[in-house]
Amino acid sequence: MSEFTNFEPMFQETYKLILDRIKSNQIYIMDEGPWRERLCWIKLMVNILAAMSHTAGVIERIAQGADLVQLSTDLSAVLILWQASLLYIQLCLNRKLLKKFIIHMGTKWRPDDQLRPHMIAVKHEYVLTFFRRIKVFYKAVTTYVILYLLTPFTYIAVKRFILKDGVALVTPFYIKMPFKFDDNFLLYSLVTFADSKILLDVGYLVCFDLLFMNAAMNHLRLMFVMLQDDLRHVHEEDVKQAEKTLKKLIPLHQDLLKLMTELSNAFGAVFFIHLAFFSGTMCFFGFAARIHCSPESIKNLFAGNIILVCIYTCCYYGQNLTDASIDIAQAAYESQWHLKSQEYKKCILFIILRSQKAQYIKSTSFTDVSLETFTKILNVTWSFLSLITKVYEA
Repeated sequence: MSEFTNFEPMFQETYKLILDRIKSNQIYIMDEGPWRERLCWIKLMVNILAAMSHTAGVIERIAQGADLVQLSTDLSAVLILWQASLLYIQLCLNRKLLKKFIIHMGTKWRPDDQLRPHMIAVKHEYVLTFFRRIKVFYKAVTTYVILYLLTPFTYIAVKRFILKDGVALVTPFYIKMPFKFDDNFLLYSLVTFADSKILLDVGYLVCFDLLFMNAAMNHLRLMFVMLQDDLRHVHEEDVKQAEKTLKKLIPLHQDLLKLMTELSNAFGAVFFIHLAFFSGTMCFFGFAARIHCSPESIKNLFAGNIILVCIYTCCYYGQNLTDASIDIAQAAYESQWHLKSQEYKKCILFIILRSQKAQYIKSTSFTDVSLETFTKILNVTWSFLSLITKVYEA
C-alpha cells in the first residue's frame, strides 16, 4: 500500500482495516503483483467448489424428501456462496477502478491546515466515529460467525470425547463431498474447519465490500460538507480575493462530482449483486423463523439482519451523499453574492445550476443507491416471503 503513505493517517486507517478484511479472500486492491493475481483466481475456484458442494448437498436433501423449512438454512448458505463468487469476480475485475478511485479521493482529501477550526472538529468526528463503528462491526461479525460455525463442532466433540455419547457428525450446513467423512472424526474435523474458513472469508467479503462502499460515500460526503463551509465563508474575504477563491472552488466542485461518477463505476455492479441476492437470502431466513420458530432459525435470522444492516447503511450513506451534493447550491446562495461583483455572481450562479440536479450513486442505469431503493427492496422481499409462506401453508 505504498500509495497510502502520502495520505493523511486518518484517511488511511479506515481503508486499511477494510482492505485487510477483503485481503483475506486474496483480493489485493492496493497491492498488485502477478503472483497475487494468481492467488486471487485460485481462491475464486475454491469458493466456487464450496458453492457447488453446498448446492449438491441441497439437491441430495431434496431427493431425501426434505421440505422447505428444513432446507431454508442450507438454501440461504448456497445463495450467499454463489453471491460471494459473483462479488469475487466483480471485485477482481474492478481492482484498478477501485484503486484509481481511492487514490483520486486521497489526492483531493483536505488536511487540517486547509480547514477552519470548527470544520477540523467536524472532520475528526465524522471520520473517527465511522472508523469506530467499523471496528465494532468487524468484531461483532467475526465473533458471531465463529460461534455460529464452531458451536456445533464443540458440542459434538464434548458429547463424543467427554460424555462418551454417540452423536452424528454433522456440519453447520449440509455439504456433499466426493468422499465419506461423517464416520471419521479426523476427516470430519478437517472438512468442518475448511468449510468454516471459507464461510468466514465469504462473510468478510459480503459485508466488507459494502463497508468499503460506505466508507467511500461517507468520506466523499464529508468533502462536500467542507466545500459547503468554504462557500458560506468566502464572502468574508475582500472582493478580488473572494473571486480568486471562488474560481478555485469551482474545479474542486467538479472533482467531487467526478468522484461520484467514479464511485458509481467502481461499486455499482457490486451493489446490484447484493440487491439481486438480498431478497432470496432474507426470504429463506425469515421463512424458517416464521414457520418454525426454533433457536436455530432465530440464529439464522440474526445472520440475515447483518446483511440487512449492511444494505441499509449503504443506502443511507448514499442518500446522505446525494443530499450533501444538493446542499452545495444552498451554501452558494448563502454566500452574500448580492454584495459582490458581477464576476462573483456568475461563478455563484454556475455552482448553483450545477448543484440543482440531484446526483446519485448509480447501481445500474435504473437503480440509485438511496433510501427509496431500500424501501423498494424491502417491499419485494416481503412480497416474496408472503408468497413462499402461503404456498407452503397451502
